[in-house]
Amino acid sequence: MKTRDLLMMCLKNLARRKTRTLLTVLGVVVGACSIIIMISIGVGMRESQEKMLSEMTDLTLITVYPASSNPKAPKLDGQALKEMRQIPGAVFATPKQQPEELQIRFTAGRDRRYAADYATLIGMEPDAPGKLGYQIAQGSPLSGKPGEVIVGGTFAYLFKDQRRPEGANMVDIYGASMYPEGGKEPAARPEPYFDPMSTPIDMVVEVGEGEKMKTLTHRLKVVGVLKEDMSRGSETSDGIVMNIQELGRIMAEARRAAGTKNDNKKSGYQQVLVKARDIGTVAGVEQAIKGMGFSTSSMESIRKPMEDEARQKQMMLGGLGAISLFVAALGITNTMIMSISERMREIGIMKALGCFVKDVRAVFLLEAGFIGLIGGILGIIISFSVSVAMNLTRSGVSLESWEGIVDALVVPGSRISVIPLWLTGFALVFSVLIGLGSGYYPASKAVRISALEAIKHE
Repeated sequence: MKTRDLLMMCLKNLARRKTRTLLTVLGVVVGACSIIIMISIGVGMRESQEKMLSEMTDLTLITVYPASSNPKAPKLDGQALKEMRQIPGAVFATPKQQPEELQIRFTAGRDRRYAADYATLIGMEPDAPGKLGYQIAQGSPLSGKPGEVIVGGTFAYLFKDQRRPEGANMVDIYGASMYPEGGKEPAARPEPYFDPMSTPIDMVVEVGEGEKMKTLTHRLKVVGVLKEDMSRGSETSDGIVMNIQELGRIMAEARRAAGTKNDNKKSGYQQVLVKARDIGTVAGVEQAIKGMGFSTSSMESIRKPMEDEARQKQMMLGGLGAISLFVAALGITNTMIMSISERMREIGIMKALGCFVKDVRAVFLLEAGFIGLIGGILGIIISFSVSVAMNLTRSGVSLESWEGIVDALVVPGSRISVIPLWLTGFALVFSVLIGLGSGYYPASKAVRISALEAIKHE
């Protein structure tokens, strides 16, 4: 028989017994929905966990520390940095220096009217902030010119007005975080005493104590203001970022003024930040760095156990859904066996007319496969509808808010149910295979019936 004839016969047989076909398809729909919804909840759980961790820090970032104080231990220096950049899966590596041993304060304005006793001073390579995901809210990134810096979003609020009395000499930035009565957006922050982009700032390094104290002053030019993002580091808020080479020169000058010997051969970086290509390559890059003899830290040690736990729950939920589909398989088998009993004369006529055994088997397998296919398609459509309803219900958005609906359905981490493309494909293929598997025994039974016996059957 031609393929077209087999398909037409299959569809006519299914349409002939609409109620039975519908009930059998319904069993597959329930099974497919169970698998898709259960697994989608597991995927949504995993997505929420990754969003929570990414809000804490960059999941692809690895922080590298010196191995130990042992003189024979590998140094976290320029050579080590070069080797880390060549690790497969590492897309970027930069040193990060913070001069904790220096006493630094900052002044600004005419006659140094404004002063700050503290700020997170960080040294990086000029292109590092952009590659690490730091966003510039105002101005431009570092270019590497002497004296250029970028500051955090709240850096200007660290300064005190030295002409005002203590307790009333700082701008209250936190009072502006409250919502005005009836408002949906937080109130605008009060303006700081000065604009760091247009006001010269001096960094004053104090060396020594008492009468032997020396002060080294460095004029800074703020070229950009960072957008606050604590997941990137406190320097995006109350910090100041400058070229690490310039910071090294300032630190060397301070040591000379203090009479401390500079030993460049033993010096190294406090830490190095290595950015992996994606979450999947973090473990391999981190293992390679540890193999070089350095200590590391990343969110992988937290993310991996959480991912494994989410995967186990996902498999458990998927297994529960698969049970429903296997129950549906019993319904398909029962339907096909009943169909054989009712169509004995049809089977006998097909054999008497010279149809091949494979054609008889193909008819019943196609019917079972079509039941699985139709059930799988309907199950996918219904599952998507249920998933949308679950996400909208959880978010509590109004149907009149189009933007809220899009956020509830699209934004990663805000969805309780996520149906990826691979899950729909898996559910459809699995439903068809369940149908074919369930129809194999009835089809084999139909093949074994003799033509003469089938024609005589009433």
